[in-house]
Amino acid sequence: MKIDETFERVSELMSDQFSKYGYRRMKTAAFQPYELYEDEDSFVNRKDMVKVIDSDGEVLVLRPDVTIPITKELSHGNDRLTSEHRFYYLQEVFRKPFNKDGKIEKTQAGVEYFCESSPEADAETIALALHTLKELSFSEMKIEIGHTVFFNELLSGLRLTDLENRQIKEFIQAKNITEISLLLDKLGLVEEKKIAIEQIPFLYGKPKDVLKKAWNLPLTEEMAKTLSYLEEVYRLLSLYGWKDDLTIDFGLINYMHYYSGILFQGFVEQYGKPVLMGGRYDFLGKQFGADLPAIGFACEVESIVEALGGKENSNSHNVDLFLVYDSVKLEDAIHIADTLRKLGYRVLSVSVEKERFINCQSSNYVRLTSGGNFIKHRETEIMFYKLDDLLALLKVEGDVLYETVDDRNCKGESR
Repeated sequence: MKIDETFERVSELMSDQFSKYGYRRMKTAAFQPYELYEDEDSFVNRKDMVKVIDSDGEVLVLRPDVTIPITKELSHGNDRLTSEHRFYYLQEVFRKPFNKDGKIEKTQAGVEYFCESSPEADAETIALALHTLKELSFSEMKIEIGHTVFFNELLSGLRLTDLENRQIKEFIQAKNITEISLLLDKLGLVEEKKIAIEQIPFLYGKPKDVLKKAWNLPLTEEMAKTLSYLEEVYRLLSLYGWKDDLTIDFGLINYMHYYSGILFQGFVEQYGKPVLMGGRYDFLGKQFGADLPAIGFACEVESIVEALGGKENSNSHNVDLFLVYDSVKLEDAIHIADTLRKLGYRVLSVSVEKERFINCQSSNYVRLTSGGNFIKHRETEIMFYKLDDLLALLKVEGDVLYETVDDRNCKGESR
């Protein structure tokens, strides 16, 4: 049996990071009413849902999405937004896989920020996404930002069939310039409109450059407002320190039908698909008779773990203190390990004979031998005689070797 410590660490770190931004954890039921997702415009294909029938004959689905149930939950007793709400979740979602080897069950971690639309709220949410990826040890990250209004305004007034609508989205997403031109020629558009739509795949890259190009297009009033909005979001994200980790992509297509404003997706080094997707959904609450504008994002934890790849050894033990003892020191080892664990430390204790079989990562290494007791913190090794000495060394005045869990919690730091 393989215990995936990386999965647990990623889940714990994400929960901790979301909490630092003021989000409270929310859980939703695994079984949801089918009618929540039966709408033709639902982004979850009905064929992908896992359906069951309860004892009363009601059709239920195993939760294929978390955003919709959370929005429904908040709508109970809240027909409009009177105060902001921040929720995060770490739950399984269930969808039939595309291939036979795929898994029905995946774990999603995400946030839902119910608030009025503003550059400040959107920038903070994207900053949280980037901060989370950074904390997960990714050195190279990129958030691509788009907006539904800009794309929809360019296509407004076109009498597209469902097939043509799907094709133009696919061609723009793939940046297939040739097929876009052929389709637009077939539609017989006026030249100005045709040129503007053909520019969408080129509106990709560094935010300043892309926004400058976009201002040169024939803009509607709504498109101009969108550009000004995105300029402010970019300015705020630059203040957060994420200026170099952003890309604007006006070809970022809205496949999540409830998204209605800013869209974004996150990429990390050497991983060819997004590990994070999000956006603003200001009108989803209307499905439940409520006005609950919001923005959020979700990560698939399994994809994050896969993207981390060789960065972590799942067989390695990550502990606060690694204790190795000679057989004559067994009693001392038991007493020390037990005391430190009661103080909140993660301690791995093994005999010297077993040390070579253990792959352990710890900044504190303790060795108990007949020739003396030693603690090594990184490159510094200090001798000690009894438990009180060790406890004092673990918190040296002016040079903290390793703080207690209570100290770390007081500082708001993660383990």
